[in-house]
Amino acid sequence: MDRRTANAVVKCLEIDVDFYRELTIFLMKKHTKILQDDLEWLTNSLNDEQAFLMKSRSLEDKRLALFKGLGIEDRKLRDLAAEAPEDYKPKIRMLSDQLTELIENITEINKETTEIVKRKLDNEKAIVDQTGIVNKPETYNRNASKIAGGTSAAKAFRNV
Repeated sequence: MDRRTANAVVKCLEIDVDFYRELTIFLMKKHTKILQDDLEWLTNSLNDEQAFLMKSRSLEDKRLALFKGLGIEDRKLRDLAAEAPEDYKPKIRMLSDQLTELIENITEINKETTEIVKRKLDNEKAIVDQTGIVNKPETYNRNASKIAGGTSAAKAFRNV
């Protein structure tokens, strides 16, 4: 690997590390807001999350194109550090380690967040099942005569 290629790899990795740091901060905040049941923040953050996803795809597409143009598309990051000129090796190794750690953190945050959401949904489902909210409610016509069976919502909530 020549100096020009090593320099391009360093700049690409710096951009990726900066992006994934921002994404980690966003995901940690999202995780906290899920724990707090802050539905307003979560709803308002959907556009931000979509922007992160789009930027992530864009960065990966650019990285792939750059590495292909440099003739290093089949190399792993740790291999690139080994092939770099001596004065670039520490920087590429450091950036590679940072990027790996950030991606591992993001994976763990997403795993924990998914588990929390699953538990919360399971709890909500149990409450709905227990109260019978999804059962057909009693329906009445204009004369206040019952026309359909089911459990009234008021009765279901009294049972809880």
